[in-house]
Amino acid sequence: MRIIIEFDGPVFDPAPLYYAAHQAAATDVGWSRLDRATFRRLMRTKGKQADFLPGAKPAKIAEYDRRFAEHIESDALLAPYGPQLEVRETLAQLARIASCSLMTAGSNVDGRRVALEKHGLAGFSERFEGVESDPRGRPAQLRRLSEGDRRTLVAAATDSLIRSAVEAELFAVGIASGGCSVARLHQAGANVVYKELHELATSLRSGAADLIGAGLLPPSLDPPR
Repeated sequence: MRIIIEFDGPVFDPAPLYYAAHQAAATDVGWSRLDRATFRRLMRTKGKQADFLPGAKPAKIAEYDRRFAEHIESDALLAPYGPQLEVRETLAQLARIASCSLMTAGSNVDGRRVALEKHGLAGFSERFEGVESDPRGRPAQLRRLSEGDRRTLVAAATDSLIRSAVEAELFAVGIASGGCSVARLHQAGANVVYKELHELATSLRSGAADLIGAGLLPPSLDPPR
């Protein structure tokens, strides 16, 4: 079995990063900042379609979006980036069950790799790479990482990566500890949605009945390659 895990959300907690980027971008364009709870709710339920600058004109919104994208990938904001609680044990459990890879939709892969190493979590995955910038190339990238293993799981916190996993005909597990709500992950086509990554590890350790019921091939039916 192989597990491809999205870095932002399942492994590291992006909520402080996202809000810091919002604060900086709103300040840059001279607009008032949302409170933390309102921003998080809008981000998780509506994503990029949310109105993060109530009352702003399109030009200012476009500038905010550009600034937000810059800040969220900056070394300064990634420096304090921290992991989800107790994720070390979760990654260790998953690594004992399957070959694990990490992916990020962020462009600053090196900054995230530094954070991973800083917290001593780099040894639980075989590779760590950024997703293809062109969404059309992502299904092929996921298939490459699966190495033909029909029991590959893609554990993702973004609806875009869930959709790519579905297109790649891989088993998609939504993890709602990032920037997407449970409902958005289901709408994207996730076979199963958990609130946190440790629930996936718990299922796999106990026989994965819910995953198999949702369509994951059981070990005994995994066809030879």
